[in-house]
Amino acid sequence: MVRKSIEKLQPYEPNEIYCDIKLDANENNGATMLWNEKIAKALMGLQINQYPDTNAEEIKGILGRQLGVQKDQLVIGCGSDQLITMLFNAFVDSKDRILTLSPTFSMYRVACDIAGGITVEAPLGKDFEFDYFTFIKAVKKVEPKMIFLTNPNNPTGGVISREHIIKIIENTTAVVVVDEAYYEFYGETVADLVNYYSNLIVLRTLSKGYGLAGARIGYSISNKTVTRVLKKVKPPYNVSSLDQIAAKVCLENKVLLQESLREVIEERENLIAALESVDEIKTFKTKGNFVLIEVEEAKLLFNYLTETGIAVRYFGGQGPLKNCIRISVGTKEENRVLMKAVKGYFIKKTESLASGVSA
Repeated sequence: MVRKSIEKLQPYEPNEIYCDIKLDANENNGATMLWNEKIAKALMGLQINQYPDTNAEEIKGILGRQLGVQKDQLVIGCGSDQLITMLFNAFVDSKDRILTLSPTFSMYRVACDIAGGITVEAPLGKDFEFDYFTFIKAVKKVEPKMIFLTNPNNPTGGVISREHIIKIIENTTAVVVVDEAYYEFYGETVADLVNYYSNLIVLRTLSKGYGLAGARIGYSISNKTVTRVLKKVKPPYNVSSLDQIAAKVCLENKVLLQESLREVIEERENLIAALESVDEIKTFKTKGNFVLIEVEEAKLLFNYLTETGIAVRYFGGQGPLKNCIRISVGTKEENRVLMKAVKGYFIKKTESLASGVSA
């Protein structure tokens, strides 16, 4: 009775590693407790017996004013994951092809498999940098129904220039989705182009920069025609009143976020410098709130960090992310503890080898 499109599908299961220091999910640890008091106060007036505003009109009003777009250019979702599913429900039929990068956010492929579509991946270039010419060749060859570009890209941290995104949009009839989940750490966007290109959709989330991962809020920015299409597949009451209140508090007090974002960006550069000082580690350029590293014995380092009480993301020993670990940028203290553990691992390894040689 199971649909053929999901019969062999592996469920998307985020890694659940319980450690004292959590650096595996690209959360903004510096925003911990930033909103709690204000959200708690706002919740006191909630009539929980009533259904939520199905279209999150108040949230759209705030976002519209901040982004300079109309309310009917926005769709609010239960995280950007739900919006990705809505995009597939709206645009992708069985056997339709989508084009994205490799490696990138795995939910695009999962959602495509569920829809019965076909995912084609264009490889990133040397050191995971975006290769425009390889990608545009793939666009012309594949003729996809939808294109997904994550900018900055997760898990590599690399970016695609505005010029290249525009060229891609202008050289395809596909729906081009630019996922700007990590926009707050990068600062560059193409959201201002949605009124110029009818096939452009921009996705954002409050989970990363705003530190609101525990309340599921994502949103899409597009022209009004696309918004009307997405409304056809949007579930009713898809964002709870609790989540909408949390989002309102964050958006109305976003000035409080600036110091946290500044600290994350500063700590990102400090963390990169510290990791680059370790000879055994290769780091990749990043504009997200995370750093991807490559190390020959990634599995052993991952196990050591886990045992030390630090959770990071390990990608296994196969594929384009072979021997890679993604480390979220933590607080200054968390990053200090992390680097002490990383350096401690390689010191112990050197001592162990020396002991073995002398024996």
